[in-house]
Amino acid sequence: MSGEGPTHMPRGIGKLKSLRTLGIVNIAVNRTILRDLKMLAHLRKLAVTGINKVNGQEFCSVVANLNCLESLLVQSLGMPGLHGCLDGLTSPPNNLQSLKLYGNLVELPGWVGGLHNLVKLTLRSSRILEHETALQVLGKLPNLVSLLLWAKSFQGEDLRLIFHPEAFPSLMVLELNDIDGLKSVEFEDRVMLQLERLDFCGSVEETNTGLFSGLLFLPSLKEFMMDNKTYKDDFMVDLQAQLARNPNGPTLKWW
Repeated sequence: MSGEGPTHMPRGIGKLKSLRTLGIVNIAVNRTILRDLKMLAHLRKLAVTGINKVNGQEFCSVVANLNCLESLLVQSLGMPGLHGCLDGLTSPPNNLQSLKLYGNLVELPGWVGGLHNLVKLTLRSSRILEHETALQVLGKLPNLVSLLLWAKSFQGEDLRLIFHPEAFPSLMVLELNDIDGLKSVEFEDRVMLQLERLDFCGSVEETNTGLFSGLLFLPSLKEFMMDNKTYKDDFMVDLQAQLARNPNGPTLKWW
């Protein structure tokens, strides 16, 4: 759904009670779109764009009533983006398994911490300032299997990601893709016990020795995936040495 342009919503689509998938819909075009969406009680997958301060509260009310919703993509890539637009979603759908938030958030919406059935989360251009608080919240999600952090997901010139013990108990895939200002990624002991794949794409100029630490503490790690760039020799030597010390014998692969 995320790779396509906005869908034109024909009039009367709210009458299609059995509709399961819809997206990407630009809800800023016409306010009647939200009224139609509210009538699609069996919707399982929804992708929308055009969220703003004017329609944000009503959109939250609509989503709260889509009890069958399993997958939600919300994007607003301009400024001010999604900031303050999703706070009204106090009761998100209990069955939500996949959530993609593309756009300026500044802070992680409080309701995300209550998504106990969430399996996959993707953040892009969300520019979250308090990244430590956000990671603490996400680390408590019991069924989160895949966490994809893309460009500008966090905001900061000296960004240091620390993954603490007992966090992310079900995570199997972690993707760190072109995160601006990333200075270090540290895995402490007893964290991400189920993690099998770690994907990384970074800036060649800023990727130095010590960017990653604690890779030996990931007991289930099988693959460290990297994009096909020519990274600095000292970074690669350090990375390969850490992987070699991991008892599970993870392999370094390129895509």
